[in-house]
Amino acid sequence: MKHTVILMLLTLISATASADDVCPEFANMISVISENGASGKELEMEKAVAKQKKKGIYRGYDSSVRLEQPTASVTVKASQSFAFKPFSAQFHPRQQIKLYPFNTKKQYRELVTGGTTNWGGSKDRKSTDNSVPLKFKKISDGCYKVTPGVTLPKGEYAFSLASVGMGTSADVKGTNAGFGSSVEGQTWFGFSIK
Repeated sequence: MKHTVILMLLTLISATASADDVCPEFANMISVISENGASGKELEMEKAVAKQKKKGIYRGYDSSVRLEQPTASVTVKASQSFAFKPFSAQFHPRQQIKLYPFNTKKQYRELVTGGTTNWGGSKDRKSTDNSVPLKFKKISDGCYKVTPGVTLPKGEYAFSLASVGMGTSADVKGTNAGFGSSVEGQTWFGFSIK
């Protein structure tokens, strides 16, 4: 009986320690979980800029979100998962985090979010949300394991997290509307799959 209680206590302590090891230290952060699931490494916050680029004489403007550097500083394998500590436990994590694929350019990574015509109309009235579907599993109170719902091919990706303020969203503004993009209210964390 004594050995059973000690074994149960050690199991409980080791389970708590592993959850603490993979989860980010602060809220509204994300970590990549090591392949063996024993530890986590926080992704670095990216500097994001909203851009509009003129496309020819009659084609209007294309809107995009750009992240500095052509590749992210953290490389992961497609099979790895992430740990997310949401800012608010009152909302489902799906409302606070989204994953987007980025295209690599010479000096930056870019996510095209829409655009406008010269006459003020939307270029992408039929566009849909191009975020990668995510699956969530609770690791501990206030921490979730995040797994992409599809196998990610090689490339550049970034998580968009809703900002601390109320009324903000992880959705990229302009993705559906096409009337320009903004990074207001979003925090970006990028990674590469090689």
